[in-house]
Amino acid sequence: MGALVAQRTGAALIDNHLINDPVFTALGVNGMGSLHPQAIPFAGRVREIVHEAVLAAPAETSHIFTNWLIDTAEDAAAAQVIRGLATTRDASFHPVWLHCEPEEIRRRLTLPDRAVRNKLRDPSKVDDVLTKGTAPAPPDALLLDTTDLDATESADRIVAWLDGHH
Repeated sequence: MGALVAQRTGAALIDNHLINDPVFTALGVNGMGSLHPQAIPFAGRVREIVHEAVLAAPAETSHIFTNWLIDTAEDAAAAQVIRGLATTRDASFHPVWLHCEPEEIRRRLTLPDRAVRNKLRDPSKVDDVLTKGTAPAPPDALLLDTTDLDATESADRIVAWLDGHH
């Protein structure tokens, strides 16, 4: 869905797997089982470099960030870092918070694109994440329930919302 929004808006997509996949692939992480103990620290270093590149990008370059943020202080801080990047760039910031019912998330685990992108596919690990809950949406966010929407419909709604903010 992020790719569809980026394609329609011309923004650069900074999806969490752009950052994580080089590290996960090198460590043999495939979305099943436990993460290697160095996976998150290594990905954090990649993320820092990507954020530096975002700050160095030409002013006319827009960015779309994607993350699955859990209700933790660490993930709340990660969301603030992204907002801070926009502030530093003097760019507009339009957060989109997606919701999907747990049963649908579990159904989507077997979709082929999840394996290609090293996305989490282990049902027990997904259940662990789901019990922690999603980070609360900021007051200026679009709240979008994607349970019954495909990627195209979700992208349509996000782009329409963004068009209303320009």
